[in-house]
Amino acid sequence: MEELDLQQIMSKIQEEESSKSDIVSVIETSEEPANKTEVVAVGDETIKSVNSPFSLKLRRETFHSEKEFDKFIKCVERLVRYSQEYKEWVAYIIETLGQDRCALTSELIGECKIEIHHHPINLYTICKAVTTDKMQKGHMFCSYDIATAVIELHFNNKIGYVPLLGDLHEKYHNGFLSLPIELVHGDYLNVLKNYKLDDHEHDRIIELCNVHVKDCKIAWKQGVYPGIENFSEDSE
Repeated sequence: MEELDLQQIMSKIQEEESSKSDIVSVIETSEEPANKTEVVAVGDETIKSVNSPFSLKLRRETFHSEKEFDKFIKCVERLVRYSQEYKEWVAYIIETLGQDRCALTSELIGECKIEIHHHPINLYTICKAVTTDKMQKGHMFCSYDIATAVIELHFNNKIGYVPLLGDLHEKYHNGFLSLPIELVHGDYLNVLKNYKLDDHEHDRIIELCNVHVKDCKIAWKQGVYPGIENFSEDSE
């Protein structure tokens, strides 16, 4: 086999590199795929394809159906619940404002799970009311705009809430628990006064506002167990 000196080896390497460069150049100058779509911004947070008559806007001012509207509200509700700001608000309510015990049983957060319950207006209805207000005023909006407005209501203390034992929170939503309005913290009437609500929602909120301590039979509190009040050692 013929031996190559150093200069011949370097020359051979340069020839190979030059060949590779030619291949890359051919690839880079090849025509673009026929199905490639160019997207251009047309302003006002809107994108549009040059190959399509349709555009996509970030914000809207209405919905095509009740189903679409309901889906949007549920999306906003999730955005609020899972936002860092909402988690910080809950932590502030419990840790700084001292709402660290169940309003009904007085059990502490160190003993069990305490949750913040929206009352007498639930979070879904608050999100819906804010969205409806935007539509009625002809404002453009996206889910993030509504979620931000709802979070701001929380930080301005313009919603009502009650700290509840996790299981009692579930019991309420299952329809087996009444909450006296005297236990509610925050400006729970703000949404009722300043936002348009459906008639059935309005009537339901008024009904909840008219539930008072005197109307609620106290069946259990810390240290008292009705389930064993008739139990005696003789029955063992």
